[in-house]
Amino acid sequence: MSRRPAPPAAPVRAPRIAAIDILRGVAIAWVLLFHLWGDLEFFPGVPKVYYDQLAYQVREGTGAWRIFTSCTDLLFRDGFQGVPLFMMISGVSLTVATYRASGRIAPGAMLQRFRRLLVPYWAGVGLTYGVMALIALRQAHIGEGSFSAHFTHGVTISRLSLVNVNGGVAFASLTLVPRLLHDEWFFAPQLALWFVGLLLQYYLLFPLLFFAMRRIGVVAFVVLTFALTVGANVWVVERYGAPEFQFRLVTGWAPFRLFEFTSGMAIGWLIAAPEAERALAWARRWPLVLLALGAGFAAHTAGDLLIGRWTAHEWQALALPLVTLGLALLALPLLARRPARVELTAPLRAVAYFGTMSYAILIVNDAMRLVASQVRVETPPDPVWWAFLVGIYMPASVLLAWPIARVLGLLPQARRPARRPEPEAEPRFAQEPPEEPLPAPAPG
Repeated sequence: MSRRPAPPAAPVRAPRIAAIDILRGVAIAWVLLFHLWGDLEFFPGVPKVYYDQLAYQVREGTGAWRIFTSCTDLLFRDGFQGVPLFMMISGVSLTVATYRASGRIAPGAMLQRFRRLLVPYWAGVGLTYGVMALIALRQAHIGEGSFSAHFTHGVTISRLSLVNVNGGVAFASLTLVPRLLHDEWFFAPQLALWFVGLLLQYYLLFPLLFFAMRRIGVVAFVVLTFALTVGANVWVVERYGAPEFQFRLVTGWAPFRLFEFTSGMAIGWLIAAPEAERALAWARRWPLVLLALGAGFAAHTAGDLLIGRWTAHEWQALALPLVTLGLALLALPLLARRPARVELTAPLRAVAYFGTMSYAILIVNDAMRLVASQVRVETPPDPVWWAFLVGIYMPASVLLAWPIARVLGLLPQARRPARRPEPEAEPRFAQEPPEEPLPAPAPG
């Protein structure tokens, strides 16, 4: 009696890369702290001010506590660099997913990514307007003016800045692209969600960039895109004097920060491309790990010290590219390392899960900043303010994000157990679920 042939083995789904989610979790925590600290400080100085403050505390020997707080001030001040860090991770995720799909960029997968980017954006727009309406309704109820007056120019951010809403602002926030075209609409009024327009550009450019990386080689690709990014910023400096004078342009448009995405693509190539196995093995060696960390710290610090240094002239064009290079080198050992048991420990699993909700957390935090500002405007006693901050502001930014992430389909999909393939069959790897888009904080 002939033996019935076994059914074909189900595709083996490639596992999620835990380091990506862990890095996301660290990045979104950095963003939340930056938002909170920036709102309390209102408008902090350039990073060099905080380096100088730290150097003074060390030089004068003012004590461990003052040195520690100077370090945390610098750390919080640099939280705006969650922008290049998140965009870099997006480049990693897209590239890894593409290599796992045998180098094919499926239109359906890209459309799915656009949906997962834009639908939450509109949900965030609705949530922000809803919170503003509730604040305005409350103020009108207690006799602080009309609802329409308070809604259009009465809600605050950072206690000292008004959030102005008019027809143009509403149109720009709903249709997204106009936010990139006018300075007064850039933060309109969802302060942190401007990053969606930038990430949309990277998604559109990705097929071309991926083709170019494979065509010219990853080293030439990294050098070329670094040079293009610096060149675009040199043009801004020569024409306007400083990148800060064209903030919307250098913040929201891809040519001025392209390297943050392409550096992530290069890391994605290293950890996923078949031809990169030897390079990956070298990248895991301790001497190169230490070299990457040292070079990353040096590049990041050099870029940090150039931010806002108008007297540096064209050297300012290197500021963000160097910061990005530093972040990429600092993240490289984590992303390139072999999976380890430590990633399965409860603390790191919590950080990774926190990272998978990063987009939803940012959406909620954007609205919570408006609530926190209204609480501060009403000058509550210190115990009340700190109780709100510790018991409501930070927890709500996370707890309310979970149902939003679940409803919007932003959480990782549960994996069905796959049948073990026959021993003689070569395992087939399907593309892992698309990595989520990464949020970026609103400066200051």
